[in-house]
Amino acid sequence: MSKRYQSLFQKWDLYIPFMELGAFHYLAPKGCFAMIVPYPVTNQLYARELRRMFTECTFLTEVVDLKGTKIFENATVTNCIVFSQNTAPGGKTIISHIDEYLQIRHSYVLETRALEQDPERRIWNLTQDERTAMPHADLPQLGDLCYISVGMVLNSNENSAKGEFKKDDLISLQKDTLHPRRYIEAKDIARYQIKRVRYLEYGTERCPGQLRRPTFPQLYDREKILVNSMGEIAAYYDNGDFFLHNHSLICLIPWWELKGVDNKSIAGTISKYCSRSRSEMEELSQQISLSYLLGLMNSKYMMYLLTLLRSGASNIYPDFLRKLPIPIANKDLQESIGKLAMEVMNKKRESAEQDTIALENEIESLVRSIYGV
Repeated sequence: MSKRYQSLFQKWDLYIPFMELGAFHYLAPKGCFAMIVPYPVTNQLYARELRRMFTECTFLTEVVDLKGTKIFENATVTNCIVFSQNTAPGGKTIISHIDEYLQIRHSYVLETRALEQDPERRIWNLTQDERTAMPHADLPQLGDLCYISVGMVLNSNENSAKGEFKKDDLISLQKDTLHPRRYIEAKDIARYQIKRVRYLEYGTERCPGQLRRPTFPQLYDREKILVNSMGEIAAYYDNGDFFLHNHSLICLIPWWELKGVDNKSIAGTISKYCSRSRSEMEELSQQISLSYLLGLMNSKYMMYLLTLLRSGASNIYPDFLRKLPIPIANKDLQESIGKLAMEVMNKKRESAEQDTIALENEIESLVRSIYGV
């Protein structure tokens, strides 16, 4: 609201204005800036304007890539260190890494302008490899077919109920009158399967009324695909259990399933991320089945496409998923993949130890043929 910060863009993280404050507001001429921050500063859309400022308005002297090293004991996010100097933009940036002895070493030098791998998102490519452009640009994107959102943030609202309860206060191992709804998190799912179910307090004054992020009820009472938010894709088809879930899981709901549901979250998604009208997306989404989408999402080829999008990040953000290209195969092919995917899921329901490799390889072959690879 102060209009003081040029770097704030979309749903920015709090470290973004801190970096701008240190590198651009308070730094003396020729002064040096260094800050250890989450790795997503290099590739997330919300950090786009800050990346622009570092490459165009100051001398980005070095970026230390700390992927794969746990820097902070209680943090799950990967980190990097950004160094800059308050002088005119320089021509080259040092890229460094941490070795097995936990020593930071200079790896190579890149032209600063070469860091940005695409002009729209300004993602920094901290490797010497030339990034492959996202293939299948002619296909609809997953965001055209599904409303994509994380689930509830179960901590108490910082304004109306600050500190009154924590997530664990709302969860029970047993179903009872206070905890009536089945509840899962990312650590409770694997590819095609649910490993653990607990029960959530729901329909009370606290939950969802006093949650930090309550979302909206229609997010949970219809069929959807659930995807984890870190590492390799693990997708599950919620075809009737209608689990409640927290923000560690991302749900994919076909647009037609939300026809007639209007709220700020849906309107904001359409205005920020969608190039098609809502009616167009509702019509388009009727052309795919969720069992078919389940097979696609759990395929190795989909993981390859996600790798191209996230540029070294370990997180799976909704914005990455929105941009995944999805072929609308003919009915017979969709049924073939969907039938195989449901067979895998049903076997995993019977026993997590069931060998489904042959079925999954068959799905993989069909998926690759649909993508033409």
